[in-house]
This record gives sequence, C-alpha cells and structure tokens, in this order.
Amino acid sequence: MKTSEEIGPEMAEAAAKGDETAEEIASAAPEDVAEPPTAVEESSEGRAWASEDTTDNDRLMAGLAYLSQVVIPVLVPAIMLLAEDSKGRPYQKYHAVQSLGFLVVAVIYEVLAAIVYCGLTSLTSNCLACVLWLIFLLPVVPALYFAYQAYQGLYFKIPILTDFLVQSNWLETPPA
Repeated sequence: MKTSEEIGPEMAEAAAKGDETAEEIASAAPEDVAEPPTAVEESSEGRAWASEDTTDNDRLMAGLAYLSQVVIPVLVPAIMLLAEDSKGRPYQKYHAVQSLGFLVVAVIYEVLAAIVYCGLTSLTSNCLACVLWLIFLLPVVPALYFAYQAYQGLYFKIPILTDFLVQSNWLETPPA
C-alpha cells in the first residue's frame, strides 16, 4: 500500500477507516490514470482531428453536408456557406467546402460509371445490366462514412481531395 504522502491526506484517512473505494482510488498510480484528450488529437491513421470548439449545431450541419449529397446535392453545403451564422463557424465551413469537393468527385465518378455501364451492358447483350447498376451506389458508402465522422466532431482529410482543396485555397487547413 502507498504511503500517505503518495496518496494524499484525504485518501489516507478514508483508507484508514477501511473504505474500499478509497483503497481502489489510492492504489491507482498517477501514471495509470489516462490523461484527458487534448483540444486537437490526431488519430492513429493521422487523418482525423478532434475539435473542441464545435457545438451540436456545427456537428449536425457538417454531417448533413455530406449526407445531403446522397439525397439533395449542393443544397445544405450552399446554405452553410451563404448563411450568416454558418459563415463564421470554421468547422461548418471546412466540411461544407470539403463536401462540395466530394460531390464534384462523385459526379465525375458517376459519369465514368455510366460509360462503363453502357459499354459492358451492350457488350454482354444486357446480361450484366442487373448487376452493374450497383456501381452507381458506390459513392454513397463514403458519403455516409464522412457524414458520421463529421457528426462525431472530427476534422478529417479525404486522401487526395483535401490536399487539392487546400493547395487551391478553397479550403483552409484545419487546426492540427
């Protein structure tokens, strides 16, 4: 058992009285206690950062920016970039611009998917048409994932897109 200097006078009194909770607390070494997360914490992959200054509204709007790209493209990010309340919120602005960039990439993908779809269905006499339509749904998966990450309050990088947006000065680098 630790000495009273190591665990503090209050814990030493509680331990002397036989309080089990105090013993458990006192037995934990200071180095065993996890430090609280910092304001900005990098994930193990190095692509996501937590933000401390986001509100629930910021997180909701950022998540909707990506989620709306599946249902009603452009609408929510455009509102976020034009509304007076959202203009000054860096978290909302970051995700609005990044979701619009993601939309552009998704549209380019859809055009290429349509070309592949038409070519392969005509080559196979429409035999693959019932299976190939699934290629049009592929951008939905990352959009849902990005919406989830944004709703969790994270700044994250979409591998090539975010670097391009930062270099083009369309997107400011998030606090890291």
